[in-house]
Amino acid sequence: MRKKSHILLARYLADQMEVSESLQSHRKAFCLGSILPDIRPSFLTKKHEFFGTIDEIEGKITRLVEVAPEERNERVYWRQFGEVIHYMADYFTFPHNKTYTGTLIEHGQYEKALKNDLKSCIKSGEAGRHVKEAISFGSLSDLFTYISESHEQYLRKIRNVAEDIEFILNVCFQVIQGIFVLCTGAAYQPLLAL
Repeated sequence: MRKKSHILLARYLADQMEVSESLQSHRKAFCLGSILPDIRPSFLTKKHEFFGTIDEIEGKITRLVEVAPEERNERVYWRQFGEVIHYMADYFTFPHNKTYTGTLIEHGQYEKALKNDLKSCIKSGEAGRHVKEAISFGSLSDLFTYISESHEQYLRKIRNVAEDIEFILNVCFQVIQGIFVLCTGAAYQPLLAL
């Protein structure tokens, strides 16, 4: 996804997490984290695709769950959380998958269309219909299984911008609320801001 898409998604997700005062206080750090993987020099050598980075991202998720934001530097915590969401979104973006056979130019064109359609979806209020009810993950293992199974399901679908938007919005929402609930130990409660 393009940087503007990542920022738009991060803002949308932060809006869904109104219950987290910590996130609301550090929205900018979360948004910065959501584009950081695209502005680091490693962007040129490290593909943002599932099979090449999922182990690293699971490690980052584990570290996020182990220590609550209030128990460490909250700004750093939410920046790192934004980085995780960046990779989650890219995992469900067609040109970032092994099934993509297009050119670099076609990659750019696809991501431009995705940016425009995602923006329209969020701004129009339609994004909420793509997000399913929050899942109560009993453990990190359950969350990791959900991510892996969602990606397997994604790879079996017809590749198009509309499908990508649906998967990106839903999976990223499930991941952010799942990490938050596992980290804080808060009682599971569906978010109201969908």
